[in-house]
Amino acid sequence: MGPYTFSSLLERMDSKLAFLPRFKKRNNHTEQASAPRLSRKRDLLLAFVIVSLPLLVISILLLAFIFRSDREIPASYAEIPALPFFDHPSRDAFYTKKDPGSFLLLGSWASNIAEIVVAPFMVLFSYAVAREILQHAASDHEHAGSRPPLLREIMRGAHVGVWHWVAQKTYKRPERALGKESILRVVDVAGLGLFIATLLTAMVIVGDNWLHVATQPVDITHYDDPTDYTANQKLEPAIVGSYQAGFSILDQCAVQLTAALPQNVSTAPLPCSLNETDGLTNVANPSFVYLTLGTGISQVSSDFNGLNFTHLEDEERKNTATPYQVVTYSPDANVSHSLLFYPDAAVEYTVLGLGSHFGIDYVANTTSMVTQCTFATPECDVHAATTDPSNGNNISIPFHCYDDFSGNLGQTPATGHERAQGWNMSFYQLVDGTPTNIPIQAQSNPFHFYIATAVNSISLQDFDSESNLREGDPGNGSLVDAGQGFTAFALSCEATIYDVTFSIINGSFSEFNTSISSPQKASIVQAPLQVGFGQYHLYQAASLAVLANNDSVAETMGKAFSQTGMALASGVFDFDHNIQQRFRWTVSVTKVPKAPFFYLVVVCLVYSVFGMVMTVLALRLRRIPEVKDQQAKLMVEWGPELLEMDHHEKREKTTKGKERRDGSSQRSSSDLTDMFS
Repeated sequence: MGPYTFSSLLERMDSKLAFLPRFKKRNNHTEQASAPRLSRKRDLLLAFVIVSLPLLVISILLLAFIFRSDREIPASYAEIPALPFFDHPSRDAFYTKKDPGSFLLLGSWASNIAEIVVAPFMVLFSYAVAREILQHAASDHEHAGSRPPLLREIMRGAHVGVWHWVAQKTYKRPERALGKESILRVVDVAGLGLFIATLLTAMVIVGDNWLHVATQPVDITHYDDPTDYTANQKLEPAIVGSYQAGFSILDQCAVQLTAALPQNVSTAPLPCSLNETDGLTNVANPSFVYLTLGTGISQVSSDFNGLNFTHLEDEERKNTATPYQVVTYSPDANVSHSLLFYPDAAVEYTVLGLGSHFGIDYVANTTSMVTQCTFATPECDVHAATTDPSNGNNISIPFHCYDDFSGNLGQTPATGHERAQGWNMSFYQLVDGTPTNIPIQAQSNPFHFYIATAVNSISLQDFDSESNLREGDPGNGSLVDAGQGFTAFALSCEATIYDVTFSIINGSFSEFNTSISSPQKASIVQAPLQVGFGQYHLYQAASLAVLANNDSVAETMGKAFSQTGMALASGVFDFDHNIQQRFRWTVSVTKVPKAPFFYLVVVCLVYSVFGMVMTVLALRLRRIPEVKDQQAKLMVEWGPELLEMDHHEKREKTTKGKERRDGSSQRSSSDLTDMFS
């Protein structure tokens, strides 16, 4: 925005405010020829209104926008140790529900107004300049080095006048002239006033731009604790508005969890995860278990609040899925826990009056299984011994892991409730260093087992050339080409059952604390796997594991055993109360950092107060008739009068030598005053 001349600016104001009454009383001293219009008190007060009031009003409105609007205050209650704040709002900013556009529009007015108040500011400052002219006009100082055109630029409020004044002050003025000539002194006083106005304007513009850059719409998370938790309370089961997102074993298994095994383990009752009716053994709640095994094994391990809950609810209502899921989470590298999880606890809603993403963070208990496997193909002597290559059904893949576990993968196994050809599995314990099969009732944690399998998957000749598997080279014996498109291998695995206390914050795992479960609980999870349930599922997992080039076959199978084991045991687990929980919701707000906000408010107030001070000073100086008259002469008809000072300066230079010879180097106050008029 370009600079305004006083005449054009005040002519516009005068036309706009023509309805205001004029002062009837006139000072005879100002009723001179040309009647300088800027000597009127009305114009001085108008300049005050332009300089001080708009910036003062903007400062008040900015403060009211923050402190009188509907602000969002960050939660102040104690943080639950097990549930740390996921997103704690910064204490260095204000959060308001007002739209950021309206707030920034108000702030932008400050810089717009600051650019146009420089000229009215110089009107107020002109009284100080007029007094300086009178003081030095009455002195004996010479003024031959004056630069009236620069004074004209300064008094018009032109921004370029500041740079010219600074350049002259710093570089162009001769050292002998610094502060010695009366007119240069006047220029310095006027330049100081314009410098202050320009500096304050620049500070307002910087504050406005800083506030524009820093202010932004954000989402903040609010928390509420339904149990009125304090730091001195112990974690107790949540009752108010509780979700049951944890899992515990049914009461029907309570006796087994505490009972000691008899000396003859095989005479003990079967684990509660198995049912025996008329000599037939099945898993507890078989329809529920196999629904979980078929649809409940999830590949999601975080951001559970992003699931399609409409689809999940629809499947549960149609009984095509269970509310249980088996998810796999790795709190540490190379350790993957497969655990029972309730995904519906992560659902989020939009609540009118509160905000969006209304859900819960909670702490709960569950049970997990970790299985780690290593290749035992050479140890088990898995090899191909096809007797008739032309007959695909006559394939022989013998193996011998230990005396109690040997056979032929080309034949259907003789034991197991799900007997899949090409799959054999045996649970054992070491007796005097020798693996020995164990009964179903055996209790140990961890427990161990071997598997041997031959899957109709791929040709190893094609597989090996570009394999990324860590054991992909059949030369090391990990994978055996059994012919007819079969790939065979054996694994030795160790599985451990854990009691888990975990926390879910914003839909993802936060804390994950584990402890090894009792042997009795481990046997409940182990039993369905040991009797042979889930073998078809595991055999399919083995076929896919050989195709997966991104993970180790042994690592992939370890996850499959854990997922299958927890799904088969899910029939004896039920929901349990959360240990602790809190409600959480998200509110969209405008974030206003405190630093740029207060910076802009303070600068606007300083500008406004400085205008008030200059107004009071101008009113005091206006009481002096000479100052009032000189200010009027200084401000009227800028172009012709000040340009005449160039000619006057030239005339002074030509007569300077003569005056010195005549010994009259002093100048009267009236001469210097006339020069400025």
